[in-house]
Amino acid sequence: MPDAVPSVDRSRSIRTVELLVAVLWLGAVIATTVQQGVTHQNNNFLIFRAASLHLMHGIDLYAAYPALHEDMFKYSPAFALLFLPLAVIPFALAMLVWNALNAGALYLALGMVLTRRQATVARAVVFLDMLGSLQNVQSNALVAGLMIFTFAWYERNRPVLGTAAALIGTAIKIFPLAAVSVAVFHRRKLSVAVTTALGLVAIVFLPLLVTSPASLLAQYESWRAIELKDSRELGFTVMQMVEVLFRQGWPAWPQQLAGTLLLVAPALLRRERWGEQTFRLDYLCSVLIYCVIFNHQSESPTFVIAVAGAAVWFAALHGRTLREWALFGFIVVCTILASSDAMPNAVQRELFDRYHFKTVPLIVLWVALQMRLWGASQLRREANQRN
Repeated sequence: MPDAVPSVDRSRSIRTVELLVAVLWLGAVIATTVQQGVTHQNNNFLIFRAASLHLMHGIDLYAAYPALHEDMFKYSPAFALLFLPLAVIPFALAMLVWNALNAGALYLALGMVLTRRQATVARAVVFLDMLGSLQNVQSNALVAGLMIFTFAWYERNRPVLGTAAALIGTAIKIFPLAAVSVAVFHRRKLSVAVTTALGLVAIVFLPLLVTSPASLLAQYESWRAIELKDSRELGFTVMQMVEVLFRQGWPAWPQQLAGTLLLVAPALLRRERWGEQTFRLDYLCSVLIYCVIFNHQSESPTFVIAVAGAAVWFAALHGRTLREWALFGFIVVCTILASSDAMPNAVQRELFDRYHFKTVPLIVLWVALQMRLWGASQLRREANQRN
């Protein structure tokens, strides 16, 4: 009985922290809506809305429209179609729905793969990057949420929902398709492969609901041209770090191919560990980080995807070692806080902007995750501890 009071107090403290984190996320949605949709109209959102209308009218999505907005649309024609409902309602209301969708997807997804306490920790860790994604009116928080939903639904033996989440993410950005690889741990692999293939075909032809075949073909040709141009970029990536170190101008694709092989190798070859929930969760974290550090178009707002992986990794750890705490601190200081006001301007300019250094802690974590995935199985570790 004497232990009951501390237990109740601890439970109340946990609920208080959960409520505080939830209020912070809700406040972020409202504040960024006011900032980007009321006080002025965000340029990225103007691009998304204009692209949806251009698709309907058979106008080139990927041309410049300086009278409407700066920069150019770089998402898929399918994304332009899916965004259409937010292109025809008032700007501020559309912004509110978009922000709520992004933040809500990531918030709920974390709760589906972690315990309540772990999810609260993960939500607190990823909060600043989620806020940064909302401030830039990007789709990255939504994409991260969809990738985690994919894992969660496969874990619940609901492959149709898992594949659907991955395909929706793929309609926004191509790389969320990597989340389908978590299906290797579960039954119905062949049906998942067939469903995914059919879903990709559907995504390609989905815009035919509002445009002609000839117009859609022209859109894909324009998209291909702009993607080829952007393929020369290195972004905040492993490839950028290699260029900083060696200055050789090596192409990105061999390094991306090597990263892909390193990503999937433990999932394919460590079959004896497929039944371990920690192994599968580590692989999810590896996928989330991979999609940023090997993505030549990654930029600062994209980091919410990788930081979500880091947050899940840290929140799910049991009996954290000094080395794990040190790595987490490295990520907090040099990745999460790197682009915030907490970081002195001179350090931002000379280290993080000049060398894209905020990528480094995530590369270190990704390597550490690969080592965990190749490490001894949980049963073997427990046996070694008993001996």
